[in-house]
Amino acid sequence: MSGRARAGLAAATLVAAFSGCSRSQKNQDFIPPEAAARAALDAALRAWSRGDTAQTVPETDPPGMVIDERRVKTRPLVGYTILGQVPADAPVCFAVQLKLSNPTEEVRERYVVVGIDPLWVWRYDDYLMITHWSHPMPDKKPEPPKR
Repeated sequence: MSGRARAGLAAATLVAAFSGCSRSQKNQDFIPPEAAARAALDAALRAWSRGDTAQTVPETDPPGMVIDERRVKTRPLVGYTILGQVPADAPVCFAVQLKLSNPTEEVRERYVVVGIDPLWVWRYDDYLMITHWSHPMPDKKPEPPKR
């Protein structure tokens, strides 16, 4: 192959390689279809009802991850009903009726599902906190260091 042919082949290869890189990702690229979002939410709630409060949701494909400050081992989930998709300041959001124990309580929560691989399931209040760069405030001020 001549030098000129090699240069032409190299140029064509670079153009082909970089043409795929010119596509920028948009927020819409990370919004899961409703069925996939509902399945991820259901898997996360099922795991919690079995006592699994790990961030990674078992037996999910694509992988599921959960961010939920309410979801702790000391508050077992004894039942839940996904009520349906609801409008929110998030692309895919579901209302859920939770039945908790220790102490017994029924609450309505909203959950946001974002991402494609992994699918992230966020309790709506936690989602709002992170999207507004907030964090939970401590109950009391820390004591100053002793001298």
